[in-house]
Amino acid sequence: LELCPRSYDVVERAELDTLCVQLEGMPTVSIAQNTCIGIPGAMYDCALALASFVVDEIIVNKREGDPAAARAMRILELGTGSGACALLVAAACSSRGVPARLLLTDRNPKSVDLARRNADVLQLSSGNVEIDVARFAFGEDVGTNLPTDFATPDVVVVSDVLYTPESAVPLARTLRQILRHDDYGESVLASPADRRQPACYLAWRPRSCNPDKVTAVKAFIVECGALGLFVHDASRSNGRATSTARVWDEAAGGEGWSQTY
Repeated sequence: LELCPRSYDVVERAELDTLCVQLEGMPTVSIAQNTCIGIPGAMYDCALALASFVVDEIIVNKREGDPAAARAMRILELGTGSGACALLVAAACSSRGVPARLLLTDRNPKSVDLARRNADVLQLSSGNVEIDVARFAFGEDVGTNLPTDFATPDVVVVSDVLYTPESAVPLARTLRQILRHDDYGESVLASPADRRQPACYLAWRPRSCNPDKVTAVKAFIVECGALGLFVHDASRSNGRATSTARVWDEAAGGEGWSQTY
């Protein structure tokens, strides 16, 4: 299979059947790829960057005696592709003893199968993390097509899904359904502001070969504004160091690739 270099962050990496991925200080996660299904079948840098941010900024160590920390954090991923982002977060939750329930969704049935395959082989260090995978497309009714708990999640992650302007409006409208609720009860998140409602964290990467991506993100921001959703750049906490992600070929080993986020 000949891959188009413009479509992948690292074409040599996209050609590999299975990757080993490790965020700094976290367990290694095995991610199978299937580029026969197209763009969703490979792992991208945005998934690593977003997972690293969520692990460092959102996932907190379990606090003994805190009733909020005892409830499982509900994490919803939209457009999961291979499942890499959410599964890295799941491994971090398990490693840190943070109870979590994750739902990975994608509109492409083949992506759903790939993500489920990767979820099935994920080795967790504790039994406090649950993972499910389901089909869901942007723009569908959240109440009808998502389990009740995940229609009101604590965290939503979206990694590099805006490729055309046509996808912008459905994604914004889906987020409006998810983020519109006012009463979430006690949150497991650390910030008092986060106790009122969930937040969505979206990562994207411009590509010179695809100017539609920039147009799509601009259309998304405009639609979010029209729907009453506030969009702003996310940044790491003051004084918090960046972390490094490592990726290597599961079959051959070796140095592979590393990137700091």
